[in-house]
Parts: sequence; structure tokens; C-alpha cells
Amino acid sequence: MIITIVRFATPSSATPAEQREMIERAAPRYREIPGLRRKWFVSAPGEGGGVYEWRSREEAERWFTPEWFARMRASYGAEPRIDWLEGHAVVDNVAGRTDFEI
Repeated sequence: MIITIVRFATPSSATPAEQREMIERAAPRYREIPGLRRKWFVSAPGEGGGVYEWRSREEAERWFTPEWFARMRASYGAEPRIDWLEGHAVVDNVAGRTDFEI
């Protein structure tokens, strides 16, 4: 399992309602991405991003193309940063289980 953490600068003036509206518009496009298991939309003051859980690095690399970077720059006016991590286990308290090396 591969985890990618994407971060990019955003205007800090967006209200929670505006953030929710943006996420609701964007979320459907993530439903059919090959290899993507989960995506979390995240933010902090002046920063937006996502945490992605992938089946493999190869599938993640097919998503994070030069065109993806260009789209992010055009949409948010900022260069995204990506951290790549290997995931070894998930403790899922909602489902009541721990999955290893998914």
C-alpha cells in the first residue's frame, strides 16, 4: 500500500462553506481512479491537500502526471508537494479490524 500526502498553498480567506462546496464539486472525480482505495480531503490555515491510499506506487504515479501538476497550478495557483510513504497496516476502529500490508 502506498500513501501520498499532497499539500498546496490556498487563500486563507475560504470559509468552511466554500471549502465544502469545492470538495463536493471535486469528490466525484476520485470515484473511478484505478488503484485509489481512499482519499481524504484535508486543510489547515492557508493550505489544502489530500491524503491518498493507493494499492501500488505504479497506480499512484499514473495519477500524478505532469498534466495533474498543471491542473493543480491552474486551479489553486500554487505548486503542489507530494510526500510518498509506504503503508504497512491500517487500524480501522470503525470496522473493528486491523489490516496488514493491504
